[in-house]
Amino acid sequence: MIKHLKLIIITTCICLSLIMCTNVGKEINFNIDLYQPDLKNYTNKDITKDFYIVNFWFPSCAPCAKELPHFEKLYKEYKDNIEIIGIQMIGIDDIDEGIKFSEKLNLSFKLGYNADNSTIRKFNINSFPTTLFVSKENDEIIIWDGYIKYEDLVKNTIKLIEDSKYND
Repeated sequence: MIKHLKLIIITTCICLSLIMCTNVGKEINFNIDLYQPDLKNYTNKDITKDFYIVNFWFPSCAPCAKELPHFEKLYKEYKDNIEIIGIQMIGIDDIDEGIKFSEKLNLSFKLGYNADNSTIRKFNINSFPTTLFVSKENDEIIIWDGYIKYEDLVKNTIKLIEDSKYND
């Protein structure tokens, strides 16, 4: 029964993503609870880097599970230049499933959630995964809807960094 319910919810999310557009505007404000116990609450004001990536995901989302290791690899390679924040959708999977999933994949970038999914609703995230590449410096946002290959993840990250060099 629960597996059928999860399948129905996942199918509904996919259908909605084909119908609706993501609309985030220019300002990315969020306030999430992190899995990391030493930090717990985290907001966009806590971001110290000029560039950051926000990824919306949930554990039983197959494309999310496939791409999250890409974010870990990118984080290890570019952590001096960017910050990565993963925000889990709660409902299909619960918080404990998200924590166990992130531990299983050895994810070390910031991961969190809102128990009421308020951040996901605020940005009208309708498909999973969805990734936002943000440059605070240039007030630029690149939105990637759906699974992202590692090459595209790197390409968009470098684009944000390079664009800022040309605007100096």
